[in-house]
Amino acid sequence: MTPKITISIGRQFGSGGRILGQSIAKRLGFKFYDNELISLAASEVGFDPSFFEDKDEKPSRLSFFSGVQHFFTPSIGQDMLSDAKIFEIQSKVIRDISAKYNCVIMGRCSDYILRDNPYCVSVFFWAPMADRIKRVCNRLNIYDEQEAERIISKADKERAEYYKYFTGKTWGKSTSYNVCVDVSMLGLERTIDFMIRLLKEKFGDLLL
Repeated sequence: MTPKITISIGRQFGSGGRILGQSIAKRLGFKFYDNELISLAASEVGFDPSFFEDKDEKPSRLSFFSGVQHFFTPSIGQDMLSDAKIFEIQSKVIRDISAKYNCVIMGRCSDYILRDNPYCVSVFFWAPMADRIKRVCNRLNIYDEQEAERIISKADKERAEYYKYFTGKTWGKSTSYNVCVDVSMLGLERTIDFMIRLLKEKFGDLLL
């Protein structure tokens, strides 16, 4: 059976990482998973997946899941609500997806979960704060750059804490990933082109 390729993407808030992930998936004909992973994990333990459809990505699941305990079915029990159990369920979903499909998976420690998968490439996208502030202001329609920086710093802190909690590694550190890219060097479109070339060089005929 032909191996399935997974691109695991970590990113600083406001770096454009989600756009890059979606575009890379589209160019390669891969499936794209972000918030969808939460719905799939919810289905594993009796949640109504539609509960998550309108939820934005929350980098720290620790407080998020503890706040929705009452949505679990009674048969699951409180032991199912531990942080470790939630991570275990989500990890199973990520492994199942990577085994079945060529895909791009956004964050959620997928680089760590798939660390022993030779067909997984882990990427971290970052950018200078000034570029990220500009992108966040445009995306969220805000004009206060200090507020944008506060939002960015809070999101990055949550992501870093979540990553450290479950992996013991440092979020955003180059040694935690196969590839780290400063998006500001090339811009979004040329970064996409760069990543496609890199992936084709890595996987050769598997991407033809």
